[in-house]
Amino acid sequence: MLFVRTGPRFLFLQSPSPPQLEEVLVQKLGGKTLDLGGALKESSDADTIVLITPSGGPVADIDSVQQIVLVQAGSSIVMIQLVNLGLISLVTQATLGPGLLVQRLPRGSSAVLETIKEEYGATALPLIKAIGTGKADDTVITFTDKPLHKAIKVEDIFDITLLVHRPIPKLFRELSREAIRYITKGLDDNQWYEVRINIYDTDEEYKTHYRRLVTVLEDLEAGLILGEAWTRDHALALFSVVAYQIRLFTMLHPLELKRILLGLEYTDSGSRCADIDLYYRRKKVEWAEAKQSPSTRASLGVQYRKELLARLHPHAREKVLQLEQSIGLK
Repeated sequence: MLFVRTGPRFLFLQSPSPPQLEEVLVQKLGGKTLDLGGALKESSDADTIVLITPSGGPVADIDSVQQIVLVQAGSSIVMIQLVNLGLISLVTQATLGPGLLVQRLPRGSSAVLETIKEEYGATALPLIKAIGTGKADDTVITFTDKPLHKAIKVEDIFDITLLVHRPIPKLFRELSREAIRYITKGLDDNQWYEVRINIYDTDEEYKTHYRRLVTVLEDLEAGLILGEAWTRDHALALFSVVAYQIRLFTMLHPLELKRILLGLEYTDSGSRCADIDLYYRRKKVEWAEAKQSPSTRASLGVQYRKELLARLHPHAREKVLQLEQSIGLK
């Protein structure tokens, strides 16, 4: 699980002809013109967001930026390419903006954010102002409750952004060591949940349902699997059924996890394809506890399935659907 990762680098380029420099970055370097939100969403930690300002003013003036181009290359590569192409005359000044880190925290972690702010001597600023204010040896920390291996939308970033006067390599190492402490501090009761998930299937397609479940857990970065084994559930006196059990260490509340499991129990048509039980503190979490509206189990299953599939990355969603098709589920 990722709790903190790096983001793209910001490169401010001042130009006597911002439109011409934009055209060069797009046509010669394979860049893409976007607004800042789009650039942040589509970028990776190896990319550069180039912010172009006109000559005559401060080079790193965020309010003067006329064009924003996302280039899938490091900032040094961008500058080298411009020099080698004989186009450096299009740049009158250049400076790096701050580094960017994205940290995962539970929603409603205001106390944790305040702790991080105090421990690192950070300044709370709006995201755009933090990018414009920070220098090359500074780092902007943004926060989200979404899994970090996926693209993060601007609307999924918390309102609070911190500007820290430390270079990104050093701060990344420090936050990586402390990330679990911070995320635990932000959880309800400051603790993770240790749960057991039992998979039952009269058609004995345990392997397929296990792979469906693990695909979802991994894509949502829902937790750490502590162990798994075959077990017997003595639901009735003198009668037991076989189940495949997974022990999971998760930061998801058991009721949220139960809704995910309900979505995996049903197909689009409302047919129940598996029985997946959740146990927390030796107590079975009943489906009725997880419902958010008066509905039948089947209708809830279909509803939660739609919500679950919408949350998954397209690759993970396709894998789940392929696994279902392999055993004839519709």
